[in-house]
Amino acid sequence: MDTLTLLGLIAGFITTLGFIPQLLKGYRTGSMEDVSLTMPLVLMLGMGMWLTYGVLTEDPPIIIWNAVSIVLNAGIVLLKVRSNGR
Repeated sequence: MDTLTLLGLIAGFITTLGFIPQLLKGYRTGSMEDVSLTMPLVLMLGMGMWLTYGVLTEDPPIIIWNAVSIVLNAGIVLLKVRSNGR
């Protein structure tokens, strides 16, 4: 594995970690009152475009971390929608 790919994998891992605390807090408390629904939806749109770019350019770090980030943001959206129904 070349240094540039390794750098991309590490950078993607670190930035993707940023979604986990919000997801865990929402899951544990059941409250997503202070979380915007628009933010994760807009992020998912951009990440979907990055994912497409990554697939077309065959760039593993972009593919992996945008796919993971989409899943994490989908979890945030799901928790937000569920908490609004309570």
